[in-house]
Amino acid sequence: MVLVTGCSAAADLADTASADLSKLSTEAVSERVARAVDRVHSVRATVELRRNGTTQRTDLRLDIRTGDYSATAKTSSYTIETVRIGEDVYVKAPRAYWQSRLGRDKAALLNSLDGKYGHVAADDPARSTMKNLSKKADPHTILPNLGDAERRPDSTVDGRRVVVLAESGEKNPDLLYIPVEGPALPVKVAGSDSATLTWSEYDHPVDIQAPAPDRIVELPNLGTARPGAGVL
Repeated sequence: MVLVTGCSAAADLADTASADLSKLSTEAVSERVARAVDRVHSVRATVELRRNGTTQRTDLRLDIRTGDYSATAKTSSYTIETVRIGEDVYVKAPRAYWQSRLGRDKAALLNSLDGKYGHVAADDPARSTMKNLSKKADPHTILPNLGDAERRPDSTVDGRRVVVLAESGEKNPDLLYIPVEGPALPVKVAGSDSATLTWSEYDHPVDIQAPAPDRIVELPNLGTARPGAGVL
């Protein structure tokens, strides 16, 4: 079990706050964001991906220090739960999903997966892909681009005033939104590829546990780098 608490981190974030971030230079904003992100231990990441008129939504809770996470992805066809603990990845999905991945000739395996978690095989490329979801959800991934960020007009997100930074030199850059007041923790990044990543619940406790042994089914190597209806 991994239990992350944020009591001490709350005090650490105090000096990354600003009365009005919009009055600072772009360089100063970037420095505050980097310092704030470096001091948090957990986060909730929500991804919305829009394709061909449909929306796939993923809700992920991440232990930033270990990379462990629990996630629920919803598509028009499936709801898929994923848990990462260390090197292990577990997936719980409806029968229709597993049937599309395993084929109809594995009836015994399909039956055994009903209501249980598949343990992704160590040699399956999907395991690496799904482990890396923690990196995609981690706000640290934005830090290398802050040094060259360009300022855009201030905006609002869910009623909160935000500073907006854009990738430098890009025709359709990703946009990063940081609250004007409070700790300089990013709340959203909107991509040019119809994807939006929202961060919230920084340093809220997260309780990430592996499924009980009697709820785990060992999967064969499915031989694919992507986990079907992916989580991110």
